Amino acid sequence: MTSIVEAAVPADQLGLAATLRAVPDTRVDAVRTVAAGSESMLPVLVFDGHYEDVEPALRDDPSVASVSPLATLEKECVYQVEWTADASDRLETMFPEEGAVMRTRAADEKWCFRALFADRGPMEEWYHGCRDAGLDVDVESVHDPTESVRSRQHGLSRKQYVALETALQHGFYDIPRKVTLEELADEFDVSHQALSERLSRAHRSTIANVVAADFPVARVE
Repeated sequence: MTSIVEAAVPADQLGLAATLRAVPDTRVDAVRTVAAGSESMLPVLVFDGHYEDVEPALRDDPSVASVSPLATLEKECVYQVEWTADASDRLETMFPEEGAVMRTRAADEKWCFRALFADRGPMEEWYHGCRDAGLDVDVESVHDPTESVRSRQHGLSRKQYVALETALQHGFYDIPRKVTLEELADEFDVSHQALSERLSRAHRSTIANVVAADFPVARVE
């Protein structure tokens, strides 16, 4: 059965620990992840904060071999990173070859990520491999999606995801709106109050997943 695992590991066991300590309010998102065995792991990183704070810390970080600035914006900076051999080996152990990494983030001196496995067997092998390599993996949740992987990516239940998708398709979020809440509720054969509450919970989960510094950030109801 397909499983989505959400896990965290201390940054000092993977990489960027020095950077996260030097710039404690920063958050790091991987723009893309590369499967183990490829030439580079997590090569492009987006940092919250000003480059004058982030870049010196990143260049001094013992887990980083080289840094190439890609973009310096007002509140973000983007870098292409080459890891040291030790850090690269640890990252290859942490990020599963048998799974698809859906999201990766570092903040508060730890790395968090969400990965999709085809079944529990490879997931358990990955977990024990990480522990054997000395990585203190903290599995925060394991979810077996039965209907939708996309809904779980945003912390939504299946009903919440469908409600948002239907509302968008019917023009509920257009200006001006093309459908009323009452008309939309008829599509689901529920009261407008019940649909309003479902949409509100969906909005909160979606927004939390976008702006929160860590995840998982929403309980699937």
